[in-house]
Amino acid sequence: MIKKILFLLLILSLQASAVFATGTDQVEEENPLPVTAPVEEEEKQVVTVVNENTTTVTNKYFDLTLVKKSQSAFGKYVPYELRITPHLDSPKTQILWNSPSTLSITPRHREFLAMRTGQTYTVKANVKPLRHGTYDITVSVISWQYNTNYTNAASDTLTFDKSLVSQPVSAEYQIVNILKYLGILILFGILCFVVIKLSQKYSKRIKQWLTPPF
Repeated sequence: MIKKILFLLLILSLQASAVFATGTDQVEEENPLPVTAPVEEEEKQVVTVVNENTTTVTNKYFDLTLVKKSQSAFGKYVPYELRITPHLDSPKTQILWNSPSTLSITPRHREFLAMRTGQTYTVKANVKPLRHGTYDITVSVISWQYNTNYTNAASDTLTFDKSLVSQPVSAEYQIVNILKYLGILILFGILCFVVIKLSQKYSKRIKQWLTPPF
């Protein structure tokens, strides 16, 4: 009798162990350990204002230096120069200038360029105001790669008065503007002098030509 009881207890203990093991496996399957996804490195952009006319913007793809030149006294356009130093080979690099419709931007370069790592490339554009006011312009450099692209951008702000003169007025613009009007006055004076001399030289012939015959 005692042997039968011990045998039954042994069987019950084995069954309990099997049930406990099965339950543990199910819990482990239903609650798997969390998997941490890899975190991409955040793109860092550093903007440095060198002076009122020069801004440098750097990231891991491109170093950009945007330089604003003095406004032209003749065409009223503002020349810009952009220096680009890529940190990757970029066979297809797009350069886009963006501005409000009240500004006219004329790029002096091709839209797509091939660039190599570490070399510095310089492109230019002329920005002409169509109306007075304050406007922001942005130039973007985009490297088109297989299934992705890499970019960086630089910006600047322009202010024009009612005469469409960039503010603050640069000393170079003032000097060239004065020389422009002086040149116009000098040309006008020379023209008047030439007309007077020619009229004195040919006055007798003109009178004879205008005098009707009797």
